[in-house]
Amino acid sequence: MRDFAGKTALITGAGGGIGRALALAAAARGMHVVACDIHSAPLDSLLVDARAAGAASAIGRTLDVRDAEAFLTLAGECGRELGGIDLLFCNAGVIVPRRLWEQTAREFDWLLDVNVKGVVNAVRACVPSMLARGTPAHVVITGSMGGFIPSPLLGAYSASKAALHSLAETLCLDLAASDAKIGVSLLAPGAVRSNLFDLDRHRAAGAAPLEGAAAAVREAMVAGTARVGMDPSQVAELAFAAIEAERFWVFPHPEMLAALPERQTALLEGRTPSFDFEKSFRPPAAR
Repeated sequence: MRDFAGKTALITGAGGGIGRALALAAAARGMHVVACDIHSAPLDSLLVDARAAGAASAIGRTLDVRDAEAFLTLAGECGRELGGIDLLFCNAGVIVPRRLWEQTAREFDWLLDVNVKGVVNAVRACVPSMLARGTPAHVVITGSMGGFIPSPLLGAYSASKAALHSLAETLCLDLAASDAKIGVSLLAPGAVRSNLFDLDRHRAAGAAPLEGAAAAVREAMVAGTARVGMDPSQVAELAFAAIEAERFWVFPHPEMLAALPERQTALLEGRTPSFDFEKSFRPPAAR
């Protein structure tokens, strides 16, 4: 897909970070922007900026991606008012660092429901109409390098992102087998400056307070992301470049791929998993 002007992009998790940057990148390409987030307040300023950036139109919708019926309603609205969805960005995501046995049932359900079921709800709501239209379209699913490289205290998050990698690949295969004109990309970044670690979002979802090791990990991730995290606008531009090239894999932090051959070797040799922060998450220049 290379012609964006006048087409429609729907973005979940558009209130900040990568989602906001994707919405603005779509706006700069003259698209109709449908920005969705569970919180309405951040969308107000986004819509102003999207229109200033050149969006054909920009509307905001409060959406809980866990609500399948709400997603179907929104997709129907986009079909009636905008002619359908051409670009679907499944971007909404949450994280709560915690040892797996300390993760409450409510937290675990929240993580899986938002990060995984939210994507499934988006695909169910939007892909059938994309297929029916028969015009070029594209789906971008925001995964994470954390899905390829599990780390301590991020069991639920890593599991959810690993699930997205499988879902994205399967979606790509299913569409190819159907001779669909719909591309798929898996966006798998490392550290990106965003509001992913916002404690207010955690509290609103009923997450328990972070203490001890979990609190320390969160603070380290916040500090590290602020120091070396990629600007979300760079991630958005890489995503659009992949859409234009019809490329599935999108790795904004390719230096992190260096850890994968060693992990594969360990798997094939039957070695017990281990974790080395230096090897897994720091670029070669920083080691």
